[in-house]
Amino acid sequence: MNMYASSAQLKDKAKGYLTGHYGLLIGILIITELISSVLDRFIPLSASTAGYILSVAIAFLVSVFMGVFNVGTALVYLKFATGNTASLSDIFYGFFNHLEKALKISLVMNVLSLILTLSYSVPYRIYLMSGDKRFLFMMLPCLAAALLLYVPLSLCLSQCYFLMLDFPDKPAEAILQASFRIMKGHKGRLFYIELSFLPLLLLGAVSLIGLLWVIPYMQMTYAAFYFDIMKQEQR
Repeated sequence: MNMYASSAQLKDKAKGYLTGHYGLLIGILIITELISSVLDRFIPLSASTAGYILSVAIAFLVSVFMGVFNVGTALVYLKFATGNTASLSDIFYGFFNHLEKALKISLVMNVLSLILTLSYSVPYRIYLMSGDKRFLFMMLPCLAAALLLYVPLSLCLSQCYFLMLDFPDKPAEAILQASFRIMKGHKGRLFYIELSFLPLLLLGAVSLIGLLWVIPYMQMTYAAFYFDIMKQEQR
């Protein structure tokens, strides 16, 4: 018998968890975006091959670094979802607690993303430089294959930061394996939830300010999803 909550039920729970907490969550979102924007300014823009390689390398390092903030952000959502208090300083939790583990998990996620991104961006860059349409035709199937691989992989790894906080004694390798394990049979559910937020994200993007409401709502729904899975796992 399926005892898991539906997408609508998870969203209703998320709305309840969010009551009275939007101010802090919006503040966290703004701060992390500002930090990311500042770091992005260090990514050089160059038409040369060497400049392109340097920009990819720096962008990769920035992404790995920003992944540590995801630990603190996940902590805030878990706290609110369990009725606990949180503070703005929680977003730096990953830097002062299990930093090595947080970096390892972020590194794995970003390495997978980088490999898949390069698989189609490199042929496209060669096409832009040479004008040879063969590389454009090569890029299109590579892009399709990258998407087909990225979606399930990202879904499998989606619970890593929540698991890291719930099981602080587990090493990074065990956390990654656990995320794959608990997502068996649930990737379709989470993918459906993600798709269901697309209309709200598009509407929010029109004004930008709307995203300050949509993104916390979406992230809290993901926290509710995690609790829903773990509740059944522990039975």
